[in-house]
Amino acid sequence: MFLSKSAKEKAYEKWVDSLTPIGASPFQSRVFRSWASIDESDYNFHLSNSSYAKALDGARFKLAAQLLPKFLLAGGVIPLAGTHFHFVREIPIMARYEIRITLEAWDDKWIYIVCRFVSKPKRSTKSKNLAKKDIDTSSSSSASFFHAPINSSGVSMSSTPALPTDAPAPPTDMAKLTAALLASEEPDGATLHTVTVSQMCFKMGRITVPPAIVFAANGLGAPPAPSALDTYSATNPPPHWSQVQAISSRTHGGSIKKLRDFFRGGWKDVPEGERWWEEAMSGGVEVRRRRNLETLELLRRGMEGARGMR
Repeated sequence: MFLSKSAKEKAYEKWVDSLTPIGASPFQSRVFRSWASIDESDYNFHLSNSSYAKALDGARFKLAAQLLPKFLLAGGVIPLAGTHFHFVREIPIMARYEIRITLEAWDDKWIYIVCRFVSKPKRSTKSKNLAKKDIDTSSSSSASFFHAPINSSGVSMSSTPALPTDAPAPPTDMAKLTAALLASEEPDGATLHTVTVSQMCFKMGRITVPPAIVFAANGLGAPPAPSALDTYSATNPPPHWSQVQAISSRTHGGSIKKLRDFFRGGWKDVPEGERWWEEAMSGGVEVRRRRNLETLELLRRGMEGARGMR
């Protein structure tokens, strides 16, 4: 309250940096928990299909707040272009469930977020002994939000148009990825109820911001070399973080306004070969991005093709 202006600015930046996932992978999953409340279930005593979209709104916003705080503080928005649903199994009324949300792929404009609605089987005496084998989700957020149930009619349905019967079979690696996305059981034994894919983009006003720039500006990026002694973090930031601070941090000569201008198109002034966000998103991150994009782009192409049907 009685701090000087410079002290307040330092305290504010320290708080923002504490929210920023410096050194984290863009593919890091988050977990959000909810339950099938009565008001969001249907006459079949299952979560209503219409409740999925409501749940996704909360889950996607929480993911954005955790992964991209600097983009949001600079005034950025993340509009939704479409969501595709694949209903695998219904969620009974009053049952608890999780939304496991992951940013899986992106190109120069679009990002693809995959959400998996799962529930864990009730523990018996035997299952309690197997609990230690469950996947450790302690690093994922356990934040809950008001009951945002999601429900299916019990019949497997998909908003994704099917490939024509004479279409060539996808490559082996693409087939494996598709099978993994639609598996009926998770590696930790959880039951899969629904898979959704959301197509979104980043906007600063009316200007579209390339995803790689947004991710790198929030500290996300590839991990250090295997020979490195430590992983990247706030105390051991990735190499490109000094570039971000020079743009966004007042103590380093930047400001939120400069960051906003950078997102609006200032990044185009950075010469080829000096674009630090490309280096930040290279290596294993780029390999996984390309692999996942091959599969997830099929959804967008299918819907764009459907628009032209008469």
